[in-house]
Amino acid sequence: MMILNDLEYQTTKERVAGFQRALVMLNQPNNEIKSKNHWLWQSNIDGLHQLIAEFNEQIQDYEKLISRDKNEPLIFEVNSIEELPLILIKVRIVAGITQKELAEKLGVSEVQMQRFEEWEYQEATLSKLLEASRVLGISIQNKITLEVSSITKVA
Repeated sequence: MMILNDLEYQTTKERVAGFQRALVMLNQPNNEIKSKNHWLWQSNIDGLHQLIAEFNEQIQDYEKLISRDKNEPLIFEVNSIEELPLILIKVRIVAGITQKELAEKLGVSEVQMQRFEEWEYQEATLSKLLEASRVLGISIQNKITLEVSSITKVA
């Protein structure tokens, strides 16, 4: 999962703070769960630590994107066309373009743009993917080799 905009960024930071407060409560010496069911207490502790780690990683990734020097070229090594949706999202964030602004440039609603990114452009047509690439200034620098591993007859 990836943070897609400033609202999600703030919400994720608030969730981490809430998880940290929950950890403090669970670690109180008089915590009832700890004294009655140590296994349940430990499961809660482990789960909260995992969530905090995952959310902090998402926060760090987003902060790297928004603090990046916009004058430096952004280069991605792509192993599959399936990586294009995440690249579109990252480039939009680095460029400081909001989902609403990109939606306007693509002629779709802000809600549709949010849906595109939430589902990593699964609902978008190829022409919308290409149009988003053009709008964001994405270009392919080297020739691409496409390999067809097997060809099957479609019934």
